[in-house]
Amino acid sequence: MRDVSEETNPPPNRPLEQQPHAWGAVAADYHAFAGNVTRPFAEDAARLVRIGKGTRVIDVAAGTGNFTFAAAGCGATVLATDFAPGMVEHLRDEVERRGLSGSVRVEVMDGQRLDVEDASYDVSASMFGVLFYPDMDKGLRELSRVLVPGGRAVVSTWAPPPRGEMGRIMGDAMAKTLGSLPSPPGTPAWAALGDPEMFRERLLRNGFSRAHVVELRHAWIFDDLNVFVDLMGKCAPPAVALFSSLTPEQRKTFRDAVAGDFTSRQGDGPYALTHEAMIAVGTK
Repeated sequence: MRDVSEETNPPPNRPLEQQPHAWGAVAADYHAFAGNVTRPFAEDAARLVRIGKGTRVIDVAAGTGNFTFAAAGCGATVLATDFAPGMVEHLRDEVERRGLSGSVRVEVMDGQRLDVEDASYDVSASMFGVLFYPDMDKGLRELSRVLVPGGRAVVSTWAPPPRGEMGRIMGDAMAKTLGSLPSPPGTPAWAALGDPEMFRERLLRNGFSRAHVVELRHAWIFDDLNVFVDLMGKCAPPAVALFSSLTPEQRKTFRDAVAGDFTSRQGDGPYALTHEAMIAVGTK
């Protein structure tokens, strides 16, 4: 087995979303978030590629396993990988709990340098993972490399700002909490895959003979605003760092601002929050 110390101990100047320990620390809360937000997109992705009994699938940057479980439910054998040991531990526990140890294996691996033989899988996938890689092209090439000829990769990313209702709500609430905030320069790094045609072209440049992009929208529907706001401060490393820096008074201001945004538009609930994403399918 290849030494993974470089991935599990990356340079300290990398952003928090590229730090394995940071993701491991939020695994349980990310699982709750992903079940509400990313799971519907993962299930869409599984329907966009051919998965059946015995299909060999690798799920890269698997997180807590939404695509893994969708593929296993179709009869696939799955290798689920993630660079965060804490995330892998959480996923292994979930595999055991679901009784899927015979069809799902979980390993720590860097998606930019998979410890997997060439042409060994029928389907490769990365749901909202590649967009956080330091080198997205390398990650896409790895998804192609591990496929058999004619195999398919499925890769998802969030629609870029200003699309995405959560970003608007959180941004407005944080501005009320901390005062007028300057707009960050340019677009966030994770939005680099956000143009459908550029996303498609990127797959074609990185080992795929055909590619297409599907744009989708899902809604997270919930009843309890307090549970929602609590989860927002725990589900991803940058959010944890931001909320930890706030004073108790600022946290209350933020909570009141989010609650006011929802209740002014949606009354006493149930509440709905829409998410937009793009799913690219590439054929080797």
